[in-house]
Amino acid sequence: MDKLKYLALMLLCMACSTSPREITPAFYFWKQRYQGETTPLAKKLYVKMFDVTWDATKHTAHPVAILDQRAPFPDSMEIVPVVFLMNEIWQEKKEDTLLMAQRVCSLLEQLCKNTKVKEVQLDCDWTRNSKAAYFGFLRNVRQQAFMANKQLSVTIRMHQVKYTRTNGIPPADKGLLMCYNMGDLRKFGDHNSILNMEELKAYTEDDQIRHYPLSLDLALPLFEWSVLFRNKLYAGLLRNIGSTQLENTTLFEPQGKQLYTSLQDTTLNGYMIRRGDVIRFETCSPDLLKKAARYLSRQRQAYNPTVIFYHLDSLILRKYNHHELETIYNIFE
Repeated sequence: MDKLKYLALMLLCMACSTSPREITPAFYFWKQRYQGETTPLAKKLYVKMFDVTWDATKHTAHPVAILDQRAPFPDSMEIVPVVFLMNEIWQEKKEDTLLMAQRVCSLLEQLCKNTKVKEVQLDCDWTRNSKAAYFGFLRNVRQQAFMANKQLSVTIRMHQVKYTRTNGIPPADKGLLMCYNMGDLRKFGDHNSILNMEELKAYTEDDQIRHYPLSLDLALPLFEWSVLFRNKLYAGLLRNIGSTQLENTTLFEPQGKQLYTSLQDTTLNGYMIRRGDVIRFETCSPDLLKKAARYLSRQRQAYNPTVIFYHLDSLILRKYNHHELETIYNIFE
């Protein structure tokens, strides 16, 4: 009987240790105009409400790109308002962080007056030189009446999760680890700066995710861009120029996996491309996203995360079927 009890206890422990986690699937919405976009894949929608930028002429911070909401948000999804704040605001060290917190929360309250909000997210690529001012701002935000009974989440970049001693830990309820834009965008070469497994491992090889003091939600990329190089020097990002245009052999010659050399002077979507220019096309295949998800799942915290795709765009979503995206979500369970 004792052996049977012991066996039953062992089986129970095994069942508990392998029980799936409950992840919350989500998407970012990062456009300035909302017109009812939705997806059955997500339970939450993180909506950028506005940016806060620094006016070097007036030496003050002010909101720009305020959301133009043309349709109600869907009842089927929890809405999380997001504010992007430029790091230059805190580097100036002249901005009143209490006044900034009051202004940000006041504008959020106006924009969210018809939306039930449980969580607010602030997005800033702070550094060790700006963390004191930014963290002070976060503390002041948490004290605002608008934030009563709401969670405050903040975005965490790869360098911030790796170098916690210098970057510090933001005073928030939880973080959102941005698992993209981890490579050197401006470096010439046939690499992917959006999502790169070697870079991902280099930033997290010492279990930084598992041991991070804040609970971490995770964001994966669903976007693409083209990077222009002239004389092997970075010359800018090209929006809305994809593989269809670059695979035109009259205009471009493929070089390696992701590079295309211009064969003549031409104009694409308003961009002037010169003969000899090189364009690197970067995207994230379902296979690459699955590899990243498997790796991140092995680094998991004792926490049921929200897993967010960046971002909700009908043109991009046409390149991924629902089953592929559901499979990526399921890897985290």
